[in-house]
Amino acid sequence: MKITIIAVSVSALSQIQIFQKEYAKKYPEDAIDFAVFYVAGMENKYLMHPEILENAVREADVAIIDLMGVSEALREIVRCGLEECRGQRIVIGNELREYLRLGTFSMEAMGKMMKSSQKKPLTGDVSEEETNQADTKENKKTTASALEKMRRIRRMAMILGNVLPFGMTKDMKQVFLLMDYWQQATYTDIESFFYLILRRYCGRSFLPKEKPCTMRYGIYLKDPFSLVCEDVLDKYWKKNPYDKGRDTIAFLFYGHAYPNDYLPIVRIICEKLREKYNILPIAFSQNEDRDQEKLKSYLCQKKYPVSAVINTMPFRLGAGPMGGNADGAVQILKELRVPYIKPFCLTKITEQRWQEASAVNPGEFLISMLLPELDGGILTFPVGVMGDATVSELQPITERIDTLVARLEGYLRLQKLNNQDKKLAIVFYNYPPGESNVASAAFLDTFASAAEALKQLKQAGYQVEALTAEQLQGAFVMDGNCNAPQWSDEAEAQITYRLDGEDYPVKGIRCGNVFLGLQPLRQDGDSKADIIENYHDRNQEPPKAYQAFYHYIGEEFGADAVIHFGTHGTLEFLPGKDNGMMGQCWPDRLIGTAPHFYYYYIGNPSEAMIAKRRTHATIISYQAPALKKSGIYGELQELKETIAEYRESMQSAPERCDDLMNQIDHLAEACGCTGDLEQIEEYLYEYENSLITDGLHVMNAEEAQGLLHALDGEYVPVGTAGDVVKNPDILPSGRNLVQFDPRLVPTKTAYDRGAKAAQLAMEQYKKQTGRYPDTTAVILWGLETSRSQGETVGQILYYLGLRLRTDRASFDDRLEIIPREELGRPRMDVVIHMCGFFRDMYPNLVDNLNEMLQQILALDEPDEANYFAANTRKLAHTLMKEQGMDETRAWEMASCRIFGPKEGEYATRLTDVVKKGSWKAAEELGTGFTADLSYAYSYRHRGEAAASVLKHQYENVDYISQIRNNVEYELTDLDHYYEFYGGLSKAVENQKGEKPVMLVADTVGEDVKVQDIQEALNRGIRTRLLNPAWIEGMMRHTYHGVQQIEKRFENVMGFAASTDAVDSQTFSEMTRCYAADEELRRQMTKSNKWAYMKMMERLMEANHRGYYQATEEELESIREAYIEAEGEAEE
Repeated sequence: MKITIIAVSVSALSQIQIFQKEYAKKYPEDAIDFAVFYVAGMENKYLMHPEILENAVREADVAIIDLMGVSEALREIVRCGLEECRGQRIVIGNELREYLRLGTFSMEAMGKMMKSSQKKPLTGDVSEEETNQADTKENKKTTASALEKMRRIRRMAMILGNVLPFGMTKDMKQVFLLMDYWQQATYTDIESFFYLILRRYCGRSFLPKEKPCTMRYGIYLKDPFSLVCEDVLDKYWKKNPYDKGRDTIAFLFYGHAYPNDYLPIVRIICEKLREKYNILPIAFSQNEDRDQEKLKSYLCQKKYPVSAVINTMPFRLGAGPMGGNADGAVQILKELRVPYIKPFCLTKITEQRWQEASAVNPGEFLISMLLPELDGGILTFPVGVMGDATVSELQPITERIDTLVARLEGYLRLQKLNNQDKKLAIVFYNYPPGESNVASAAFLDTFASAAEALKQLKQAGYQVEALTAEQLQGAFVMDGNCNAPQWSDEAEAQITYRLDGEDYPVKGIRCGNVFLGLQPLRQDGDSKADIIENYHDRNQEPPKAYQAFYHYIGEEFGADAVIHFGTHGTLEFLPGKDNGMMGQCWPDRLIGTAPHFYYYYIGNPSEAMIAKRRTHATIISYQAPALKKSGIYGELQELKETIAEYRESMQSAPERCDDLMNQIDHLAEACGCTGDLEQIEEYLYEYENSLITDGLHVMNAEEAQGLLHALDGEYVPVGTAGDVVKNPDILPSGRNLVQFDPRLVPTKTAYDRGAKAAQLAMEQYKKQTGRYPDTTAVILWGLETSRSQGETVGQILYYLGLRLRTDRASFDDRLEIIPREELGRPRMDVVIHMCGFFRDMYPNLVDNLNEMLQQILALDEPDEANYFAANTRKLAHTLMKEQGMDETRAWEMASCRIFGPKEGEYATRLTDVVKKGSWKAAEELGTGFTADLSYAYSYRHRGEAAASVLKHQYENVDYISQIRNNVEYELTDLDHYYEFYGGLSKAVENQKGEKPVMLVADTVGEDVKVQDIQEALNRGIRTRLLNPAWIEGMMRHTYHGVQQIEKRFENVMGFAASTDAVDSQTFSEMTRCYAADEELRRQMTKSNKWAYMKMMERLMEANHRGYYQATEEELESIREAYIEAEGEAEE
């Protein structure tokens, strides 16, 4: 007799090993061939030799299949075996459930009753902010419906099995009993599991009857040490005496052992906690348990108040693989108002392999980090890992458990201390270093916001001096108090910290119990250029001065909480893992054990998630500035009036029309609005009605309250990051930012808009060239994906001839190939350049795209219908012939289309190069881009150097495109646009010897439109940088306003160098606006003379490099403005 077991449950397999030996001892005459396969984390082994599993299942008298979370490829191998298996087929869980057969019971026999529950729904639930999405609502209905049906089936099976204990109803009852044994997975349960099968279905009548299962359903109290269970809170505390003088920690964990036994880890943590705290251990049979009122009665009652919740279960609280009610659980957390702490266990990797890994694998990242974050979970790092044996139990990560306990104590301390006794550290940034960029942050008037924060703290009873914005500016900007001052000697340090026998300066001031500090330079250097180059270098440990700064905060100053203020600093980019931090990771080491809060821009979910996961930050979001209509001004207004006069003259004075049209042509050329009259009017309408930011943001009441609640050690409710115009539900600010659920990307709306952008781009290219494009190169950002819910992903899918399924049964089947006949055009090839933020935020999408590329490659289509397949075949043969690759590797690399930075890196060095002006020829920008973003993310490898492969891909690129999807950023407002879009265009130009067509898909408005790069840049420059209304808004913020304007000068230079799409006339108008206007020049010099000098330096650099052919009068104006500001700086 042969029993084949293919499973992911470590607990069950561990007990099976023991059962095999015991059974052989007890019944030596009954030889049973056990074929046991542990497939969690071992998939590659069996994918390489699929016949092993397939034959084992096919030949089994009893096949026990447990495939939760395995790949589709592995499921297919097992499916093939099950198709031909004639024995009993016990299928645990949802995967391949349709093949379940035990005695007279089978899924086929269940008929219609089981059809709906055979579909595997989306994992978990969605957050409150996402419920306005139609497709999200449908997912919630699907998961809730499937979950309820499974519960009804189980109840029915148990009732019928007792009332009619024979035939199919009896066998159906046994199926659910077997599943209970499997989930509980003690030795007694596994023994009973096999006794039931062997005695009842395999003729072993001599075996003893199985014992009752110890599995409990629902939510209940379970002592992790004695394993005694209780339902009533008072009875539990009677058995485990409650100490009123101690805080009470609620500890949530699985009451069973499927697929891993968490109890050993739970015991170790609780053992440490019960030295100081009361422990309330709450066991769950599954995440989806409906009895949230019972959970609420345990947590929210007043008799035994709970101070913090620790939950070691994966998925969301109240929602698991079969759905549930996540929003209901979040309401409990909101009512409870205590920290919700979410450590987790790594169940597919040993500690040694984890030490070597760069990040948590995509599957465990999703269920153990991202989904818990949607509930407001904090401190998401691993505390357990698998042992070294092939089938082993979870082992504790002792250092992480100690850190967890220490950080918990930090939150409890905030709850207990009076505000007047709390010590707070507030950290500002200074990058690039120097007087011009102190406390720089995206869209934020940092000094005004910090002044408001100090005011609110003082009113709340904190011992602090409420400094004004002007006083803060004076303290950090003047007299050499900034990092690497250029215009004065560095000030003598008022605070120092001794580290490794040497004293290091700590830049900052003490205001009572609040320390305000300036984050040190990321790297020492002999020059400002060296410092800039090392700003985001993840390979170099921070210098001693940097370490001393954080040691001072944690050890000498003794901060009870650390607040990083504004988007963003460098701590989160220090060396270490991408997520799931260990103690040796520099962000984890330096942030210490005090609670960490980060005041962060609501519209930047990608970088906010890096801060959250790498520095254990609770994000306190801040809004973008207010928006207003751009309006038109100067020559744009004159152009509009001249066109109106022309329209009127066509009827009243036709003889004037020629002269007026000449004026229109002249003005249109000066404004960069060339085209026929209708096109010019479209430009003017677009410019006049474009929304622009009105200055910078200052901390508001909601944000101040969010920060104060966090500093009280309370739970901070979550809010989705994104675009306030498209999704007003992201407001109010002051909440704990989370990213959009990656399982829902792209949404139906995002796919449709992305597909429209792709269609328009292809049509525009075909109109210009007369043919369909062969290949496009696309920029894929975590920022854009989170804000648009996947418009760029939708664009990529449409290029390849893919779409969302409307009848999808599971997340894995969301995409389908559009048939060639229906598509009506060739499948384009797509070279995808992703940033590191996308890689880390959406690892599931990287895998999904690779899987779909392989399916497209396998299509039986001619080259002229499938450009991706044709180019892949051609490149594979080239790699084999020219580079000597073996066939398997050549095909893998040739079919790879996703490239990004190497593991641990996020972007390129282009912004650093442009900031310091160190490049000699523009080609260097393309070369640097290729070097930094040429790491392949294929279906087998992650972050493998593949520059030669990428260059081959570039040779086919006809046009490049990027989506601009939010109103807050024009292309000229963000340096990453020239870094990625400009860098890519120059890289393709370097390889092909000619410029690709450069298109920008604008999805900000209701209608999607595609523009060339010159049009997109012109709109940004004229509606903002040259617009008196935009300038006026910025200048209200004096120092920070000039700081932000200077950044736009850098961005324009970046685009000029990388795309050649900024003409000399634009720089001439920048000179006229900012250098020749004496009143504006005076204001800017007074507000931030250092940033203003850098603006003038950019204009001189543009002239020197040939992008600007300045007249002698213009150069004199620039020099005069610079000299005036320089004189002010030297005083």
